[in-house]
Order: sequence, then C-alpha cells, then structure tokens
Amino acid sequence: MELLQRIDLPAPAGDRAVAPAAADLPAAAGRAAPAHDLTELLKAALGPRWALLHPHIQARFGLADGQAQAEYVGDMHQVRCTRLGALFARLIRYARVLPHHNADDVPFRFDVEPLRRELGWLKTRTYHFAQEIFSFRSRMTLGADGELLEHFGGGLGMRVRLEVLPNRLVFVDDGFFLHWRGLRLPLPRLLSPGRFVLVHRDLDAEQFEVSIDVVHPWFGPLFHQEGRFQRMRG
Repeated sequence: MELLQRIDLPAPAGDRAVAPAAADLPAAAGRAAPAHDLTELLKAALGPRWALLHPHIQARFGLADGQAQAEYVGDMHQVRCTRLGALFARLIRYARVLPHHNADDVPFRFDVEPLRRELGWLKTRTYHFAQEIFSFRSRMTLGADGELLEHFGGGLGMRVRLEVLPNRLVFVDDGFFLHWRGLRLPLPRLLSPGRFVLVHRDLDAEQFEVSIDVVHPWFGPLFHQEGRFQRMRG
C-alpha cells in the first residue's frame, strides 16, 4: 500500500475555515509531546461504555510516547453521491465537508492529533481523486455539558452521539448547527445535509472498515462512502 503524504492546507481566512491555534499544530522536532492521548476524548464521551469498545479500536486511537498524531491510510472503495448530493456539496464547498465526486478505489489518508488547549482532536481527511485532491479539517471537542461537538469550516457544526456495538464504534449526528464566536444556532433537520452515520468496523488488529452515509429526511440517501484502512506504524 502506498503511504500517502499529508496535505498541508493553506492558512484559513476569517471564519471561512477551521483555523487551528498555533498551539494545536503538530509538534515539531524537539518540542514537547502532545498534552493528552487521543483515547482520552473517547473515554470522556463514552464514560463506562469505553470498557465495551473492542480492544483493537481502543488501541487504534492510542498514542505511544513521542507520537504527535495517529495516521491512517487506505482506499475508499466507493465514493458516491446523488445529483442532489453533488449539488449540495458544491453549494457548501466553502466549508469543504463533502466531496461531490463519484469514484472507486480512491486513496485516502486520515490524520488525528490532540488539541493542546483543550481535550479534543484536530482531524484532517484527504481524498486523492483523479480530478483533484480534496482535503478538509475539523475540530472535535467536548462541550461544557459533556456533549461531543465537531466544528467544520464555514461555521458549520455537528453534535455527535457515539454508539458502541460488537466490533464497531458508530458516530451519529445529533443535529447540525451554525457556530460563530462561541454562539450556536441549531439548524432544522430539513435544512441540514441529512442524518450522518459513520461506522468504524474492526477487522483485525491491523485493519478496519469505515462506512459513511448521509440520508436526508425528504430526499433520501445523498452520500455513501466505504473503504478499508490501517494505521501507519511509527
């Protein structure tokens, strides 16, 4: 498997993209290790259910001493969207949350690093389409009430509910919102992209599968993706 290089996104302007603080950027050589392990966010969000999570999945989010981030590579075997889904993706392209392409066997890389100023993750996803490299970032944190929140670019956000199933960790949206300077405005379900469900299914100690589905309450399925991945060593 060819190991994909990480894409360094350009510095965002204004509120049109997610801007990690300088303290949240990857640790450079000779600098201190991250403030916390990636598993701490999952433990805080899951509570007692953490013990029910498959050991392979638990280990997949752990950082060894000196590691600044976890890196996963593989192929999205299917990336699909309907015509309406493609239109919606183009309309919110400023946020770069959803690709509008239909393609098979797309090389994919996913980087997760801990935030330094708070408990959370900075996530970078990169699709290597034949037409373009599509990459975007988001920040996942715990709200004041312990609610798991994901902030995308362009002021779009999502409340996230975690479900633990045999060999699976499921991320389900619990509603979208617009965010600006700490304020949150809930989006009606009909105006949101649709119900988002991501399933992380363990295959063995090395490999796992991911499926992503977005289904709108009126327009039905808009997006579907599925692929197989592994964590990079070292």
